[in-house]
Amino acid sequence: MARSISTSLLKAAVKTLPHRLLVTIPLAWITSTALAADPYVGLSLATPGEARLSAGPSLTVKNDNHPTAFRLYAGVSLDPNWSLEAGYGAFGSWRFKDPTPGSRDTARLSSNVLTLAGRYTLALDDTFSAFGKAGVAVNHFRYRDSLGQSEKDRLVRPMWGLGIEARLSPQLSVPLEFESFGSGRTQLGQFHQRKLEIGLRLSF
Repeated sequence: MARSISTSLLKAAVKTLPHRLLVTIPLAWITSTALAADPYVGLSLATPGEARLSAGPSLTVKNDNHPTAFRLYAGVSLDPNWSLEAGYGAFGSWRFKDPTPGSRDTARLSSNVLTLAGRYTLALDDTFSAFGKAGVAVNHFRYRDSLGQSEKDRLVRPMWGLGIEARLSPQLSVPLEFESFGSGRTQLGQFHQRKLEIGLRLSF
């Protein structure tokens, strides 16, 4: 009986070993990579973009404001070329007014995005570098009007970006980039999320 129990326990240990290795090895790699990586943060102003609402079979209304749009991001440089980056874009609310004479009805359409991407940087000289990124973007949209109607939806799409970066010091740089967060149709209509951005990036 004792031999039978010890044998079954041995088999169980051998059987579970590969599963433990599958968990332990990636965790150890991620931990060692994170400890060896150089973190950075950044803040960029983005173009406000524009939007249109349908006000009838053949009438659309354009937004009458220019919302402040910005993107906040953080990442880790795994080596001189490759980085992993997560970001949040708050693109504000486009405002609309009912064009019907005498109407005071208004509406707002808000947009923000969450991103996760890999970034590749190529140094051009001691000051300038070019970079590209690719990943996934989760776009969130919300519509609200003065009549109490509210609706929201989201759009998950591949994202990409291209840019040039000027280094001001070993820690501080100025990136200029164009990013596309995807396009597609939602319950609120058709969207094309593209931004031109400029800001500051601080490395630690």
